[in-house]
Amino acid sequence: MTMLDIYAIGQALVDEEYRVPESFIQEQGLARGHRTLIDFERSQTLRQSAADQGKLVSRMNGGSGANSITAAAQLGASCHFSCHLGDDTEGDFYLNELKASGVQIDARDRVTDGHTGVCLVMVTPDAERTMNTYIGITDEIGPEDINEAALLAAKWVYLEGHLLISPSGSEAALVCRELARAAGQPVALNFCDPAVTRLCQPGLQQLLAEPVDLLFCNEEEALIWAQTTELDQACQALNNIAERWVMTRGDLGAIAFDGNKRFIIAAHSITAVNTTGAGDTFAGAFMYGLTQQLDFAQAGALASLASAEKVQQSGTRLNQKQLLEVRQLSLGW
Repeated sequence: MTMLDIYAIGQALVDEEYRVPESFIQEQGLARGHRTLIDFERSQTLRQSAADQGKLVSRMNGGSGANSITAAAQLGASCHFSCHLGDDTEGDFYLNELKASGVQIDARDRVTDGHTGVCLVMVTPDAERTMNTYIGITDEIGPEDINEAALLAAKWVYLEGHLLISPSGSEAALVCRELARAAGQPVALNFCDPAVTRLCQPGLQQLLAEPVDLLFCNEEEALIWAQTTELDQACQALNNIAERWVMTRGDLGAIAFDGNKRFIIAAHSITAVNTTGAGDTFAGAFMYGLTQQLDFAQAGALASLASAEKVQQSGTRLNQKQLLEVRQLSLGW
C-alpha cells in the first residue's frame, strides 16, 4: 500500500437535516433541543413524517471521525477511513460520499445483517436543533474492522472518542494504539463529546494509560476529565495524558501545548449560525497541517479559520472549495 497521511477508524452515520415547523416537535413527541437514541422502525417513520411536513435541506455522511478525515482529505491529505456500514441504500450513499471526498475506504465495511446508522436533525424556525439518532450497525465496529495495512502506511493514526461507547469499539481503539505503538507511529485522539468524556471514563483511562501523541478536546470536556472547574488545573491534567494537546474554547479561540510551551490560538470575530461539526473541522484541518510539516501555530491558525467558516453555515462540514479557499487565505497555497 502507498503511504498515507492519516488513518482513522470511527462511527459512521448518515446525517439528514430537516427544516420543520415548531408544531412538528410536539406532535412527534420529540425532546426539543436534545439528542435521543431511537430504533430502526422509529427512524423510518420519523424520517417520512419529516419529509412530509418539512423539508430535507442537507444529507451527508457523518460521524465525528468521518467529518475530520474528510476535511483533511479535501484540504489535500491522503486519508483512509474504516467504519461499519449496512448493505443498504444509506451505506451506498455513505461510501459514495467518502469516495467523492477523496477518502480511501474498505470493501469490507459492508455487512448484511444490519442497517447503516442515521442521525435525523430537526431544525425549527428558531434554529433549535433536535437530534434523533439510530446508531445501527456502526455500534458493532470492532478490531476486525481495522485495516492494518492502511494503519501501518499512515503518518498519523486518528481515533475518535465515540469508539469508546461500545465494548467492541473500545477494543478496536486499543488495538489501533498498540499497532501504532509497535510501529513507532503517532496517535491522535479526539474526545469528541462531553458525554463521551463523562460516561466512558474507564475506557478512556485504559486507552490513555500511556499518553497519546496528540489530544483534541473542548474546554467542557477537559474540565470533565480533570473533575475541576479551574481551567489551569484542566490544562495540567491534559499534560498527564497527552504529549501534545489542543483545547478549543469557542469564541475564545483555543489553547495549544506543543510539547514545549502553551500558547493561544486566536478566534475569529464572526456570527455563528450552527456550531455543529466545528470541532471536527478544527481537528481535521489541524491534522492536515501537521502532515504538511506545519508547526502548532500555523496548523492552529488554519484550523481556527476553517472552524470559523464552518459555524457560519448550516450542516456539519465545509465543501472542498470552501476548505481550499481557507487554505489559500491561511497559508497562501
